[in-house]
Amino acid sequence: MASRVNHVAIASDQYALNGRFYESLFGMKPSSKPRPARSVVLGDGYVGMNVIPRRDGRTSGLDHFGIEVDDVEDTIARIAKFDSSLSAVKRPPIRPFAAYSAHDPDTNIFDLSQKGSGGQKDVYAENDWVQPRTISHIALRTRHAERCSQFYADVFGLAPLPKDGNFYLSDGRVTLMIIPWKITDYYGQDPARTGLDHIGFKVESVDQVNKDMDFLIGENPHMRTRALGYGSEGEARLKLFQKCPLGSFQLTDIEGVHIDVAEE
Repeated sequence: MASRVNHVAIASDQYALNGRFYESLFGMKPSSKPRPARSVVLGDGYVGMNVIPRRDGRTSGLDHFGIEVDDVEDTIARIAKFDSSLSAVKRPPIRPFAAYSAHDPDTNIFDLSQKGSGGQKDVYAENDWVQPRTISHIALRTRHAERCSQFYADVFGLAPLPKDGNFYLSDGRVTLMIIPWKITDYYGQDPARTGLDHIGFKVESVDQVNKDMDFLIGENPHMRTRALGYGSEGEARLKLFQKCPLGSFQLTDIEGVHIDVAEE
């Protein structure tokens, strides 16, 4: 039952620019067969990133993540065994990274793909190299965190790690962090919906990331990201974000997605 986190998707009104941001700052590589009219597809050698145009009626920001499994049909059966009310839907064949979409007990959506099925395209077929800056964790903030943690452990075999009020599961390289959603955490700011909260990167040097960020803005003013911690609500948002123990430096992408950075 070997499963791994294989992609994260971001919806953005500036999807092309946002893709360039991840390519420029974190060294993520674009597909050798780009589809610029649809999305920007990148990879870090292990995890793919799909930066998609924001559709009508949808919000921007972190959209969903994906898990690669040995056998999709067996996985769907395990999902139903865990909770018969949970189900999956087949995705259109044009998707390069997913065969099905499904959800956990709190309706957090994830994609399913099957290892070695031949259906993967773009970086999802090419994603096999080593680079110094890689996605380290994906954080999910949800109402029933313990039950969702049990779901990902039972269905996908992700390994539980020591918990500290949050729940952590690992595929051996990437950590899925599950944070209990509490409305009281949002005192002094507008409450956020449940769902994906932020992504994290492991880097060779946080100081170098800061220097590279300054250089990018000097080269291209459109690479300027959102300011964090300004105003009373901004300060409250940043303090909540900084509670994540997996990162030491916080920033955003062009769309405002929270990114937590830590050194190897």
